[in-house]
Amino acid sequence: MDDERAETYLRLRAERCMRVLLRPPFRPEDIRWPELWEVTRAGRILIAAGLLDDEFVDGLGADIATALSARSPKLLARHGPASRMFQHRYRTPAPPGGAAGPMRLTPVRQTLSVRSDRAPFDRAPFDLHLLTLVRARSETAIITAIRMYWPEDGSSADLEMTGAGVQHFPYDQIWATDDGGAEYRLEFDGDSLTTTWQGVLRLLPPMPPGTRWLDLIANGTSRLLRVDLDPGSPAPLESAGAMIEERAGPSAAEWLLAAEAESILSDTWGRAGLFIDSYLTEITSVLMDTGAIAADSPTPRHLAALCRELGVIRHGIAAPPAASLPRPWASIIAQRKARAAGPPPLLVAPGPDVFTPLGTSLPDIDGTRLTLAALSSAGSESFLYVAASGLREPVQRFEPGWRPGLSWWLKDPAGHWHMAIPANYLTRSPDTGVLALRLTPPLATYPDTIEVVVTGTAAQVRAIVPVPGGPERDRSGPPDRPDRGTLKA
Repeated sequence: MDDERAETYLRLRAERCMRVLLRPPFRPEDIRWPELWEVTRAGRILIAAGLLDDEFVDGLGADIATALSARSPKLLARHGPASRMFQHRYRTPAPPGGAAGPMRLTPVRQTLSVRSDRAPFDRAPFDLHLLTLVRARSETAIITAIRMYWPEDGSSADLEMTGAGVQHFPYDQIWATDDGGAEYRLEFDGDSLTTTWQGVLRLLPPMPPGTRWLDLIANGTSRLLRVDLDPGSPAPLESAGAMIEERAGPSAAEWLLAAEAESILSDTWGRAGLFIDSYLTEITSVLMDTGAIAADSPTPRHLAALCRELGVIRHGIAAPPAASLPRPWASIIAQRKARAAGPPPLLVAPGPDVFTPLGTSLPDIDGTRLTLAALSSAGSESFLYVAASGLREPVQRFEPGWRPGLSWWLKDPAGHWHMAIPANYLTRSPDTGVLALRLTPPLATYPDTIEVVVTGTAAQVRAIVPVPGGPERDRSGPPDRPDRGTLKA
């Protein structure tokens, strides 16, 4: 597929649209802006597939706006939001990803068990898990999880409604100090469910290099926990024991269709009945009509088979369904069927508690530096945390600068695949942040290793990573272990 064919396709599509819109008798009030927006979307699809650049599509959009204005000088002003939307789609490029900056990761793996005799905190015992410290030029954060242990008799129902989180700390104040006497304000940034809170604990201002330890201080004088940082080690968190392979990534067009398939798998998880994905229809038709997808490519047939399995109708894929699916897709569908045939989710026993640092640095992908930083799972939520430098800001589908983000998959030791879906980008830094990836479905067992596959346009990376700890940490109630700091407030 060459760029000239894509340019010709989009020009002809725009000309057909304009001939219909401007045929006599021309009346400005009859302009159908959605049809023009379809041309814009086709241009954005071809840009995302690497076949056109923004300059060409911007120029075509300017030509269309000029033609409409020539027929009716007041047209663009009269239609206000609709016309501005059309022009804006063409003329506002998305900012590129930030430059990859240095990152330093340090395993923490310490737990503070908080119990209180004071009401109402006596009804909300929890563990604060500190997993991995991430340091960049302009930000310091500790990947953190809070695990609540609500009484089984329902006596804390009023507190459970507020979810897990820092509101259950039985302290008036909490901050951190270091070995140099500096003080840090603490900011919790993450997502909360009934039994778990997962995210980062941010230190403000950022911690300087060479810091040896941090103390968490409550109410002015009570030291809750000391975090040893060992600044003497040049690389405190290494990829020891990990196996990493790198291969060429798919074509941009194939990658675009695979991203849409992953979106469908995510959207249909936990849903029954028929499902319509109009984006798949549009993206597939544009790529097929321009020859961006080779005639012998298995991807359209895989998509047709996926739609058949999931009950996706009106997908517009002419290719016959394939006899089999890619293994990750097939695994998700099999787990989806098992979930639907089993007891209701509320009656299913939760998976294991997993709170552990990781330390596997991956080769750069699409200009992004990535390190697998932590794995966290409790209740019905599992997260893979990635320290990322140079990551592009996400852009909504068909907006200027839209490209599918990196594709993430995780395989557990039982051979089950899990979609790793970006849930939160926890950062205040222009160069580095922590990407929280929600695993769907969540982990069912404590893995001793995980296989992580990351795909971009330039490369695909596969990493087999040992997971510290083990099943002995899988406990349903508050554990009492010697490596835990225990505080009774």
